[in-house]
Amino acid sequence: MYIGQRVKRKEDFRLITGNGRYIDDIQINNVLYLSILRSNVPHAKVKKVNYEDAMKLSGVVNVVTGLNLNVDNRPRNFPMGKDEVLYVGQPVAAVLSTDRYVGYDALDLITFDYEELTPVVDIEQAMTNKVKAVEGRDNLAYKRTYRGGEPESAYNKSEVKLEQEIEIGRVYPSAMEPRGLLVEYQGDRLTVYASTQSPHYMRSFLLNAFSDMVRDIRVIQADVGGAFGSKLFPYPEDYIAVYSSLVTRRSVKVVLPRREDILSTYHARDQKHRVRVGANRDGRVNAIIDDVFIDLGAAWHGTYLADIAATLITGPYDIRNALANVFGVLTNKVPLDQYRGAGRPEAAFVYERVMDILADELKMDPVELRKKNVIQSTPYVNPFGLKYDSGNYINLLNNAEKFYSQMEDRARKLREKGKRVGVGISFYVEQNNFGPWESASVRLLSNGKIEVIIGAAPHGQGTGTGIAQVVADELGVNLDDVDVIWGDTDKISNAFGTYGSRSLTLAGNAALLAARKLRENVLRLAASFMKSDVEELQYKEGKIVNPKSSREMTLKEIARRTTGDLGGIWKYKAEPLLEATASFGMDNFTFPYGSHIAMVEVDDTGKVTILEYVALDDIGVVVNPMLAEGQVFGGIIQGFGESHLEEVIYDESGNPLTVSLGDYAIPTAVESFNMKWIYSEEGKANSPLPAKGIGEGATIGAPPAIIRGIERATGKRRTKIPLRMEDLSPY
Repeated sequence: MYIGQRVKRKEDFRLITGNGRYIDDIQINNVLYLSILRSNVPHAKVKKVNYEDAMKLSGVVNVVTGLNLNVDNRPRNFPMGKDEVLYVGQPVAAVLSTDRYVGYDALDLITFDYEELTPVVDIEQAMTNKVKAVEGRDNLAYKRTYRGGEPESAYNKSEVKLEQEIEIGRVYPSAMEPRGLLVEYQGDRLTVYASTQSPHYMRSFLLNAFSDMVRDIRVIQADVGGAFGSKLFPYPEDYIAVYSSLVTRRSVKVVLPRREDILSTYHARDQKHRVRVGANRDGRVNAIIDDVFIDLGAAWHGTYLADIAATLITGPYDIRNALANVFGVLTNKVPLDQYRGAGRPEAAFVYERVMDILADELKMDPVELRKKNVIQSTPYVNPFGLKYDSGNYINLLNNAEKFYSQMEDRARKLREKGKRVGVGISFYVEQNNFGPWESASVRLLSNGKIEVIIGAAPHGQGTGTGIAQVVADELGVNLDDVDVIWGDTDKISNAFGTYGSRSLTLAGNAALLAARKLRENVLRLAASFMKSDVEELQYKEGKIVNPKSSREMTLKEIARRTTGDLGGIWKYKAEPLLEATASFGMDNFTFPYGSHIAMVEVDDTGKVTILEYVALDDIGVVVNPMLAEGQVFGGIIQGFGESHLEEVIYDESGNPLTVSLGDYAIPTAVESFNMKWIYSEEGKANSPLPAKGIGEGATIGAPPAIIRGIERATGKRRTKIPLRMEDLSPY
């Protein structure tokens, strides 16, 4: 059995030997390079773009300006600022050249005349609506209320009332590989090579935009150097590149340098919560009321992030009365969209900060307070109708308490020596398996090997290895005989992609069901070949056996018998089918849960060091513990970055101050630390392969645990992330 084993990733050999193929590695003939002129002002009316001098430069083929397309939840000036620019970094013009360096030289020869408008920079300013941020629209672009129980009444009757404002800063996803696209022009059909998380979704939105200009678009996912959610939704550069290819009838490549990626890749988080909590003096929470403000930037496609945060605001706790008011606000900043966790880290930071602050107010042990409120049994329906599917929350919390107590003892001894050390614990539930469904095909090749095609589009998670383990077990074959491929819209007709911790649950189950169908097909073929009834045969370890006659056939023999005769006739009753396809969807999300414990030291300069770290998770069946552990460790480091290092900063005039990795600090190996991961498998998913996602859990659990550790180390309440070094120095 391969499921449950720490199998090394099958995908890695090609990558670690330098044979990966990223967008900029793909070379085709007669390609034009796309360079983007971006707005250097946050808000202005565009009067005229002057590009005549750029067209005179040798090697410049064309300049594109004023391209506007009707795309859902984007402003009128998308993908280019035609009559109004909305943020620094928004495309205003694009140069097509035979040499990329000539293209960037040409950008220096383009100017645009504009009339500056007052920028809208922060939520408070935007909510006054005195100045419009986007094309004269109301700055309050989205408003929604979620209600369960009787929150106002329960709050007013509570013995203890707590009010707190909590802020989660704006971050940049900072994938190793900046975004890129290569459009290969083929007449009435394009082939688009993309650094994407969802080739099928990209194909869909490009065809929606350009169906009157092209018959079909094939999208191929190249190797992707990280994404974390940021390479799922459409970007201006994608549309500009495809349009440029169609109008020039040439292939077009665009690969963003790091500075442009920072200026234009959708940002994340950026929420402010004004939360009120009512509780009894014994610690039982009666109600939570939260006003959720999200800074959407200059578009409104990220509103769902606040919805997710709002509907999970009670977390893993049995709080029956809840109210969340969501306000989506437009500003003159880079638009906001998903990043690892997508709303769940924001929710967890709020409800876990509330639990710690309430524990301090009541002078209770923070674990005891959590035990008093934690959900005691599943399934459980939260106040907003989310059905937490399975798990034993109290058991995992009890296990986490043991590590917390041990760390507290060690921290106490360090504090006695004059060290500023504290321990933080978080407990969270997350919502994943965002659907609606996924597809897979499983093929028996003529050489007896198995090929699996999945609609999910992994980009570093190791999903290919995990699904190979599932199929190898189902078909009873060697893992080395199973190849998993993905990322091509011509390979499988309909699919969605990789996001929301969904791939192993949905694509894995689709592959499992397809493998079962293939096994049935193979049994029918073997029955015809062996002149037996199907009911007489048994499938064992990749072979079909007839116990009565002792005859057997391997998968390789069946494949060769089916495909080996070029002439002749097909004289068998069974259909010569060596391939099966299945799709799989669920009627509910899955809800993994876990706890993180961090022991933190803060030195006199404000530098934060993690001394010890333990994460516990229940994600149902763990197909490959090594892959899952890698996801957890990576997520913890990202959570540490969001807690203490990473922050996109704008000045009061709307100009970004973090425009390079010299300004925007991401954790390196120097800031890393030892981590321990422990998993349980009680909370199984309701599916043939009862696995839940793990890709985002650590970014949810890490920040509240780390911030609580810092809070205990410094003796000062902390309600905002990231915490800067200057805020943590005692001087």
